[in-house]
Amino acid sequence: MTITVKMRGTCGELAQGFFRGEPILITCPIEKFSAAILSDEFAGVEGLGSKSLAMLDKVLKIFGAEDFKFGVRLISELPRGKGMASSSADIAAVAQAVALSFGKNFSPDELGKLCTQIEPTDGIFYSGVVAMNPLTGRLIKKIRAREKFQIAVFDYGGEVDTLQFNRRSDFEFPTLDDEINFEVVKKSALANQKILFKRGLEELMNFSKDLGAVAVNVAHSGTVAGIFFREDDLRVEEKISAVKKKFDFLNFMTLTRLAV
Repeated sequence: MTITVKMRGTCGELAQGFFRGEPILITCPIEKFSAAILSDEFAGVEGLGSKSLAMLDKVLKIFGAEDFKFGVRLISELPRGKGMASSSADIAAVAQAVALSFGKNFSPDELGKLCTQIEPTDGIFYSGVVAMNPLTGRLIKKIRAREKFQIAVFDYGGEVDTLQFNRRSDFEFPTLDDEINFEVVKKSALANQKILFKRGLEELMNFSKDLGAVAVNVAHSGTVAGIFFREDDLRVEEKISAVKKKFDFLNFMTLTRLAV
């Protein structure tokens, strides 16, 4: 028997800060994944880092498993230390895959509680864009997207250890909207500059707007930024080339979509 569970990564966050005194993160899920594979056709563990191993041990203890007959393999499209929720996707995928091997299906709320016992988490186990508490995993609100968007993901370089980095922003949400508010996305990204500075961010925002982009978001505890283009924009590749030429210190990573 083989069990495969995929979890989405993110392009940073749409916004992060506080709402009524509670830490809050608005997710930016994309069509890139980590996958946990359990099988009785191979043995041992492969590709699991320390956080994923900790989650494996935690879930096995939940089910009282002393003799686990499956091998566990983790594969990922998400680079480490970039703010693309690689760790959250890894540990959530491992947790759900192991649960399924015992005939159990963790709910998103259960995954949130489990993941935050390992580290602060992105809500990639919830469907679509959500506002959630990254320290408890609690779902605060589901957020609608009126349109579909392409996201050009750019990297500033280097890595950030999200377990050591204080995942916070000095941004205070004035309200919590039911739909994506790109003005809030901008304000949150700029507020985070005093915590994790990104070179030329305002210039990138202005240049992207001139190209017809909808918004620019950032990883509040990572190194990536995302430029949002409408799905029906047929000149995205040309516009990505313009950004690469203008901001030659940025590394273009991928063109993906906001998962709604």
